[in-house]
Amino acid sequence: MWAFAGISVVNAIPSWLGSTMAVNIKIEVSIEEGFGEHSSLTREIVEYFKKRSGVPELRVTVRSPIPPGSGLKSSSAVAVALIEAIRQRYGLRDIDTPRLASELSIRAGVSITGAYDDATASYHGGISFTDNMRRELIDLRSPPKDLSVVIIAKGGRARIDPESLRRFGDIFREIFGIALRGDIITAMKLNGILVAQILGYDLEPIRRALQLGALASGVTGNGPSIFAITRKGDEGPIIDLFLKIGYTIVAEPAEIERL
Repeated sequence: MWAFAGISVVNAIPSWLGSTMAVNIKIEVSIEEGFGEHSSLTREIVEYFKKRSGVPELRVTVRSPIPPGSGLKSSSAVAVALIEAIRQRYGLRDIDTPRLASELSIRAGVSITGAYDDATASYHGGISFTDNMRRELIDLRSPPKDLSVVIIAKGGRARIDPESLRRFGDIFREIFGIALRGDIITAMKLNGILVAQILGYDLEPIRRALQLGALASGVTGNGPSIFAITRKGDEGPIIDLFLKIGYTIVAEPAEIERL
């Protein structure tokens, strides 16, 4: 079973209002009955289904081209893919996969808000708009056409202080409004630069990407990965820049694939 990685349109920590764009990078999860090592997240999910549905002990294998703790929504993707794998294998019904992924991510201690925006985009594709406090889906939209997404994929994010972002809640609420009104690129740029500034990341790669023609650039999630959005065909200079800095992935926005 698979789920999409993604990049932030609007970080949900400051105001609980979040938006995520899925990208065509897929995280794959497979299961088999038996014992094996678990992360806190996969253990929480397996234990949930053991208690809820009598599912046996499961061994979980994750295949991901992106590192954990990167800001590229890998935890949400693992949660979504694992829940779907269990649901389909055992014929389980009445499961809202993105909502359950959000709930169990909080229980496992891998998310501050539950990342319902990330889980929704990871499951469906497209661009999600959510109220993470209420776990409410505000909208799900197809992404803009003919864009490339260039990513410096860095893992091992250090712990952040959520209050450092929440102090700017009103600004992020305005950025969410910009995205919801349809200006996704401007919202991504404002959000990505502001999060980088607040959390103390180096702004130079972002500044250089924008100078080289990126439509938007910044930190995704809570970092440390950096993204740049370009028109298709214009990504070459950004790729060259990012390859000098670290492990670079070129992707595209993912269309809605599951409803």
